[in-house]
Amino acid sequence: MLLLGLGGGREAIFFSKSGFKVTGVDFVKEMVDRATDNARQRNIQIHGVVQEISKLDFPPCCFDVVWYSSSIYSATPGRKARIETLRRVGEMIAPNGYIACLFYWSPAFGQHGLKWAAGKFISWILLGNFKCEKGDFMKNNLEFLHAFSSKDEVSAEFAEAGLEAVTFVFPKDSNHAGAVLRKKGS
Repeated sequence: MLLLGLGGGREAIFFSKSGFKVTGVDFVKEMVDRATDNARQRNIQIHGVVQEISKLDFPPCCFDVVWYSSSIYSATPGRKARIETLRRVGEMIAPNGYIACLFYWSPAFGQHGLKWAAGKFISWILLGNFKCEKGDFMKNNLEFLHAFSSKDEVSAEFAEAGLEAVTFVFPKDSNHAGAVLRKKGS
């Protein structure tokens, strides 16, 4: 299993305890070190790798499962970059493999009102997110994320990456959603 967004290792430890051989990726070396230390303290083995998710370097067909942790998919800046990264991740899954992709969801963002326009203006004057698109928002004044406003919008990105959704989960009263993906025709 490839886990994107290793962080402190909470999910990697869970999946390893559940029987997966886990390779976790994070672009912050200190987080990879923390995750592997946390696993080691619990007598659990995970393989931590420092890489930027948009530039993953793994051979084709080497993972049965890929887990996009938390908001990693929504944190990838720009539609084009999300699709390209997901396409590359899709190449890493074995035949009959799956990708679990978690993302932000907000049908209200489809209305793209004054709040979005103000956010885009602020991102430009602060020399921030120049790729700001409709659906992007700033979370906790720390990072830009993308919230999908319709199932069709997120499905179109998956399709352009050469993947299809096996299932979607849109919990009520939550801005987090997810999909299980596979290569088209698998």
